[in-house]
Amino acid sequence: MPFFVVDDGADTHPKMMRAKNAAVGLWTRVGSYVARQLTDGHVPGEIAKMYGSAPQIKKLVAVRLWHEHGHDCPRCPEVRPGDYYMHDYRESGNPSRAEVLARRERAAAKKRKYRAGQQSAVDSSPDQLGFLDDSQPNLDGFDDESSANRSPDFDESAGQRDVSLGDSPGTSRARVPLHSTPLHKEGAKEREHSAGSRARASEPPLSLITTDWAPSTEDVRAAQLAREDAGRPLLTEQQLGAVTRKFVRRQLDDGSRAAAWGGRWQQWAENERPEPVAGSAGNVVQLAARPQYPSGAPMSTADNRTAAAFALAQQLDAEDNR
Repeated sequence: MPFFVVDDGADTHPKMMRAKNAAVGLWTRVGSYVARQLTDGHVPGEIAKMYGSAPQIKKLVAVRLWHEHGHDCPRCPEVRPGDYYMHDYRESGNPSRAEVLARRERAAAKKRKYRAGQQSAVDSSPDQLGFLDDSQPNLDGFDDESSANRSPDFDESAGQRDVSLGDSPGTSRARVPLHSTPLHKEGAKEREHSAGSRARASEPPLSLITTDWAPSTEDVRAAQLAREDAGRPLLTEQQLGAVTRKFVRRQLDDGSRAAAWGGRWQQWAENERPEPVAGSAGNVVQLAARPQYPSGAPMSTADNRTAAAFALAQQLDAEDNR
């Protein structure tokens, strides 16, 4: 299928800029019609009037993108009264009617020859059922009518020989994506749903966090190591307890559900920026061996668990450093 060539420099061509967008739109739309109908650049007057307005047509003629009857351009053919001609249509890389028809005939002959060869193979094959693979590249044998297969001997811009020399006359043909059928889409959704159901069945159930939840020893150790790697001060036992209480409250307030909470707590503790202890310099946090609670104030279950995890993590770190 032939197509209308629009150079990549057409948007800044002086003739296009003088014609303005509306007239250029008419020029492009009629160019598509001319290429499809193989008129060799001739524009029927009734098509021009059907696609555009009289002022738009007048602009195209005035800037010499189109010619009317009696024009004086030596490179373009004569035009019938009432019709128009697209200036330098052939010189801009658009194929002629004869070229397109010849190309189609070659493609049809190639297709007939291929099919005849396939039929001969079926007749002589021991495969009586004739299950042959027809999936050959370029099965229809049509020649590609893109600019890559033409070798123009000119350099034009938007069909104008006078300006923008060196511009390529060709354009690239867009690839049209293949659309799947509704049945194919439905089957894919079913498979996806089934796979998701099986995956969910094998996963542990999600639940709310409990008020006495506390991180494990490994959770505390991993969070402290991450802070150390990031150059952040380690959290004291008291700060770890405060972090845990804030974490539990936030998850309960948000109504969050999870199969396990250790990973989320680690990330929370890694990013925690505690207030500096009074009397310390800069952002250095003083480490405390044990939390300083008011005399007689009981520790919560979460605090006890956090403290135990903290103590065990310190013990493991000490053993690793021996």
